[in-house]
Amino acid sequence: MHSSLLNGLTSAQLLAFRVIATSIIIVFAGAIMGKKEGGSHQSTLDRLNNQVFIPCLIFFSLNRIPLFLSEALLMCGCAVIYSLSSYPLARWWKGRTSENDISTYVPLLFSSTSTLLLPLSYLLFGSQGLAKATFFHLTNQFLLDTWGMRCVGQPSRLGKFLKSPALHAALLALILKLTIEFEPSLQIRELLWLVEKGIGMMANGAIPILFISYGYSLSSMRLHGAGLWSPVAAIRMLWLPLVAAVLIWILRATGYASMEKGYDLLRYLDLRTTESIMLLASALPCVCWFSADYTPTRRASTLTISSALLSMIAIAILVYIINRHIF
Repeated sequence: MHSSLLNGLTSAQLLAFRVIATSIIIVFAGAIMGKKEGGSHQSTLDRLNNQVFIPCLIFFSLNRIPLFLSEALLMCGCAVIYSLSSYPLARWWKGRTSENDISTYVPLLFSSTSTLLLPLSYLLFGSQGLAKATFFHLTNQFLLDTWGMRCVGQPSRLGKFLKSPALHAALLALILKLTIEFEPSLQIRELLWLVEKGIGMMANGAIPILFISYGYSLSSMRLHGAGLWSPVAAIRMLWLPLVAAVLIWILRATGYASMEKGYDLLRYLDLRTTESIMLLASALPCVCWFSADYTPTRRASTLTISSALLSMIAIAILVYIINRHIF
């Protein structure tokens, strides 16, 4: 039995690393596309992601799993803690330059959740993983549109967040899940099945597009003269996984989660996925952020690209740790 368990663990690790390798290849493909096209279609990809692919992916996953308010709040709190933990680092990095470069606040405080965390969570942990990552993503986006805008001297974009298709998709899935208790007729069931099937196809198609879009964004930054190395990116990539490890230890030390690795079908099955998403989110690179009124400086773009390169290594290491010490 020990041998079969070991073989199962090895198979899971191989599958996880195959997913990571495939994701990296697609990101690089998007970077090559962006370089050849000069980044001219960046806004088009952003609109497709924000208005079509991400909402379909979120609705499809939230509509398929049971709801646990405590874990949703845990993921929201985790996003807040990661941003607050990065704030001293952002202040220090701002003080390292004589220029008034406030633009580094944004990439240091927030992560690229939509283009990396959502598809990776779905590929590694299915609908359950994506549902948990959705709450982290929405909280991260809320902080970016409010606190992040204030950090660069611009008014809050709370109204834009409230109009976000991703938020609407999550709310619609939750409302349908909580309110529909009647048994529909055969015709309505068939119609709902066709709608769900179509949304599911769009959700599956979203995954490569999100990775391509991320590579495309990095290539656009590189074309504007950004470098490949930033020391603060390396510090951030070491600091946030440490914060995640402390949070997981607190969950286990307080009895909220089991101290032992592996599944506990009576209570802790879902929390293992939550811990895994917390670790994955800590290794995400800085957010690739463009807006009509704001273009990141070369220093901020270098920070983003450097964190992206380091993130590929960090995510692979953390996936190994997840397979070894959590599941």
